[in-house]
Amino acid sequence: MAPGSTAARDAIERQIIAFLSSEVGRGADWSISPDEHLLTGEYLDSLGVMRLIAHLESTFRVTIPPNDLIPDNFRTVRVMAAYLTHQGAKSTGEAG
Repeated sequence: MAPGSTAARDAIERQIIAFLSSEVGRGADWSISPDEHLLTGEYLDSLGVMRLIAHLESTFRVTIPPNDLIPDNFRTVRVMAAYLTHQGAKSTGEAG
């Protein structure tokens, strides 16, 4: 997949959703839309955000600079995937 391609971004979205499902999922039928707002308190608290950022950095082998740690970069799965793609992240295959 070419960096920045829709396929690459979709794969990153799937990996983020898999992580969120394992972290905050509430049962087998839990799901989230790539456009659903995550920072409303229903999904991620401040500790959850920090775990998510650590996961993104280790999984996608990127460093998220302190100046980029703003809510606008992490409000939805789709926004995160676009940000990570822009940072040069590559999908590492399906998360498990």
